[in-house]
Amino acid sequence: MEEKFLYHIWDERHLAQELHTVSGKKLRIIYQGQFNTSRGPDFKNAIIEIDGEQLRGDIEIHLKTSDWQAHKHQEDIYYNAVILHVVLDHKATYMHTILEDGKLIEVLELQAQLSDDISKLLKYHDSPHPPSVYCDLLSAIDNDALTLILHNAGLRRFKAKIARFNAALGMSSFDQLFYEGIFEALGYSKNKLNTLQLAQSLPLTRLREWKHEGMSKVELAAIYLCSSGLLSPKSAALDVELRNELWRVYEAQAWHGKKLSIDWQLFRIRPQNHPIKRLIYITDLIWNTLDSGLLKHFIDHTQLHTMDPKLHYKAYCALWQPSEIMRAHPQSLGKSVRDNIYLNIYLPVLSLYSQKISGDPHLVLKLYKEFPALQDNHVIRFMARYMSSDQCALTGQKAIYQQGLLDIFNRFCSWHFCHECREYHRS
Repeated sequence: MEEKFLYHIWDERHLAQELHTVSGKKLRIIYQGQFNTSRGPDFKNAIIEIDGEQLRGDIEIHLKTSDWQAHKHQEDIYYNAVILHVVLDHKATYMHTILEDGKLIEVLELQAQLSDDISKLLKYHDSPHPPSVYCDLLSAIDNDALTLILHNAGLRRFKAKIARFNAALGMSSFDQLFYEGIFEALGYSKNKLNTLQLAQSLPLTRLREWKHEGMSKVELAAIYLCSSGLLSPKSAALDVELRNELWRVYEAQAWHGKKLSIDWQLFRIRPQNHPIKRLIYITDLIWNTLDSGLLKHFIDHTQLHTMDPKLHYKAYCALWQPSEIMRAHPQSLGKSVRDNIYLNIYLPVLSLYSQKISGDPHLVLKLYKEFPALQDNHVIRFMARYMSSDQCALTGQKAIYQQGLLDIFNRFCSWHFCHECREYHRS
């Protein structure tokens, strides 16, 4: 069973009439809370009553009690507002869960306290021949219908991105939009808001002025890393020589000494994906295009191939050169990051530019429609459960189909709006 099914059980209250916590206290659910799609506990703003005492706060749900420790929630202050730990199976020694601040909270074990219909479903689910996962929209439809649904959803997601960039353009410029989009993509899910904050705190107009005043490429890298608090004097993410050089340069430069308040999330970050290395890789590109213009640099080098999606993408990739600053280990951004920027940042911004300044947005749309599929993420794998192997192979051919799955998930699945989803796509 997946944890997401437990979310459904809690959200729809498929529970026994009388509930008791592991410690034996009587539990009443007044309001199950709001499903949380961002960082932190699974449900926010819940209201429960334990032995007559009303509590308001968050709910965290796991398959087993030990998942609390496995996910390091006992070290995370964002979980200190949790008022109930809901688990399917409780096999822990203690009857309570311990928060980061040392407070004890009650545990609700669901296994013997489910409604009759869900209990029967779980028994069948655990049988030697469990039923397949079924979705009213995606399951048991032919490939042509699936292609049309995902194609339209993928277009909807692309146009929504353009609309958001267009709204931001009123407070920014095309160069700054592209710059912020690139930096947001550098941070992945854990640090995307942090890298975005860095780009907003150090806008291109300011960097361009500093370059005209004599700022070097290494000084720009030092400002990015040291002022953001990302590179500490003892950081192990870089070799000692380069780390010490960047700190010497930062302390000697005269352009930016203000410390930025950024809450970096660096737990379990792979070395090659560390924000320090990604910011160093991107520094060369940013510094080299400060005079000519960041977006113009990409347009000038790719516009000759707008009619050919493969050549256009090849010309785009050629712009990502290894960093000169990383002398000992000259590397560039990984393919998955470059592809993410191309599909989710460059093409939407290019389409908006074509609409407002120069170009043909229909040709940009063709580039988007023909782009091959990206690497699967957890959402794509989740949605794949509802489709046959042939349908999964079909969605793995083009990025627009994957984008369609992401659009459907974010609009409907994550909120359990199954009925609304079915009616919307079949109307």
